[in-house]
Amino acid sequence: MEIVFATKYDAFRDRLSLSVKWVLSAKRFLNAQRCCIAVFFFANIFSPALASSADGRAFDEALRLGQLGHYGESARMLREIQRKHPNDAYVLTELGNAYLNNYNDLAGGTDKAEKCLRRALEIDPELGKAWVRLAECYDAKGDFESGIKFATKGLTVKKPDYEGYHERAGALSNLKRDKEALKDIDMFLKLNPKPERKYWVQRATIMENLKQYDSAIAEYRRLLKLKYEDQVVYREVACLRAMGKQEEAIKSLNGLVAHNKQDDTGYLNRARAYESMGRHKEAIADFTKAFELQPSKIALKERAAAYEKMGRKDLADKDRKEIESF
Repeated sequence: MEIVFATKYDAFRDRLSLSVKWVLSAKRFLNAQRCCIAVFFFANIFSPALASSADGRAFDEALRLGQLGHYGESARMLREIQRKHPNDAYVLTELGNAYLNNYNDLAGGTDKAEKCLRRALEIDPELGKAWVRLAECYDAKGDFESGIKFATKGLTVKKPDYEGYHERAGALSNLKRDKEALKDIDMFLKLNPKPERKYWVQRATIMENLKQYDSAIAEYRRLLKLKYEDQVVYREVACLRAMGKQEEAIKSLNGLVAHNKQDDTGYLNRARAYESMGRHKEAIADFTKAFELQPSKIALKERAAAYEKMGRKDLADKDRKEIESF
């Protein structure tokens, strides 16, 4: 399949040539459609107007900082570039993305991001990435209907951004439209030549929401073999408990507690599994350990309920009295 780039920016075309060659060399394991998508994913981050310039190099560095999570520094650099190129939709889009992800500016970040993205779309209403980032803004505010609308727009413009599939999947799932969400995340994973781990977790979580527990567990376990993460274990445990497989859940939590002996949440979850099986003594031991690691009303409340079931009303009352002092 021939890959053609139609652009009036000659410098930008030159800059893309290496990525095209890379994609063509990957044909032995990617089909032609996915080759095109690989180029698209790679090329979509560049501003044509800044290619092969000092500002272009600064733009690349700002993106690199963002990818490393240094969004505050990335935003600072992008503001400087944007002052010189006030009508560059790509710069405005990336500046909006930096604002949106800067956790040191949670109060104003979303509003600043939306302002940048709407300006970018005034300049170039066909820029899919700006639509998808705008969807992310609205999803962050809990307006998932608008998130779906803007993500869909980002997928249907002349310069689509296929990240819109996973963004829309998240919004759909939050609205409990998980069947549609699963189709979207599957499409994203099909189109993306090298998806990040978080998107596989997102897919498994959607399957979990659909009560496809066996499939979700299989995916969580595959991910755990690649890299052990407590949060993935908790998702596996939630599936097992929903299926009534309390012993398997406890086995998974045994491994988690052995892996991280300071994780109060691990003890709390195992205590609940024990309690659901009527194993009150083991549950109380874990509730106690969880409380020692991280004092909380929740641990005391649940331990009091376990004491009550054992006939130890005196100890239950003691815990409930301690709750009042929090």
